[in-house]
Amino acid sequence: MSDTSTPHSAAVEKVIGGMLSPDLGARYPNRTHFIDAENPDQAVLTSRALFAGDPAAVIYPDGHEVLFTPERVTGVAGLLLLMAVQWMKLREHSTGEPVQLPPRVRVEARDAAGLRHAA
Repeated sequence: MSDTSTPHSAAVEKVIGGMLSPDLGARYPNRTHFIDAENPDQAVLTSRALFAGDPAAVIYPDGHEVLFTPERVTGVAGLLLLMAVQWMKLREHSTGEPVQLPPRVRVEARDAAGLRHAA
């Protein structure tokens, strides 16, 4: 997808591929965050996106990925999730506790083409 003089992470390659191919881009929900699996902060980045109501795709070096899609919430539940994001931001720097996912997140393993693996 890109020339070899400027190596990109797998997540950047996926974003570029989605811009160049409408078919590939259509396989992802709007506002999807593409996160490199090798990024040391990938769990925090994924969690932040999900608590903010956005999907997140964790992309591995071989192109395989895991797509996390949160259920859309509004009203009081949406406000509580936003408060949880703020609480997580304060907490993540002070403790080494594991990052949590919000309730009702759909998890889907996909191949390098962005297609769901057969169950």
